[in-house]
Amino acid sequence: MIKRILVPLDSSRMAEEALDVAIELAKGLSSTLVLLRVVAPPVPGRFYAPHMLDELQEAQVHEAEAYMEETKARFGNASLGIDAHVSAGEVADTIIRFGEDEHCDLIAMGSHGLGGRGWQVFGSVAQKVLHSANSPVLIVKPSQAAWQREEEEEEGRDDEAMLDETAQASAGRLALQ
Repeated sequence: MIKRILVPLDSSRMAEEALDVAIELAKGLSSTLVLLRVVAPPVPGRFYAPHMLDELQEAQVHEAEAYMEETKARFGNASLGIDAHVSAGEVADTIIRFGEDEHCDLIAMGSHGLGGRGWQVFGSVAQKVLHSANSPVLIVKPSQAAWQREEEEEEGRDDEAMLDETAQASAGRLALQ
């Protein structure tokens, strides 16, 4: 019997499509949804001082907590139990360990389908969870509309990051003069 369904979320619409499917499953099975947002360790960058990595991780955890509260509130009227959690660590390993620790009977997750040839269907995190989890894993393929929106949003984030790096580099040059 499937009593607890783990749904890992990463703030993307593609991941939330798995949540839509999981809600319907949970309603039909009278299951509890267990939502999880994993905050990956920050990657040291060229412009980060060592103490800034801790501050960056803390900011990401606060953002993840706000997202999970908003998501729980948005889907909370689905007339079923929803638990929301935030955890930090390597994403796939944290999902697998969390699912075991929380006695989840199914993991329902979206896939970005990014990465090399073997991972074009599932994506690297989904691929690792699929092959390493002890419980069944349901991979929800993103719709074409979600895929397009995600690509457009990612391009916008990349553009913003490039502008930020350029501004920081320019500010550094001006400070040296």
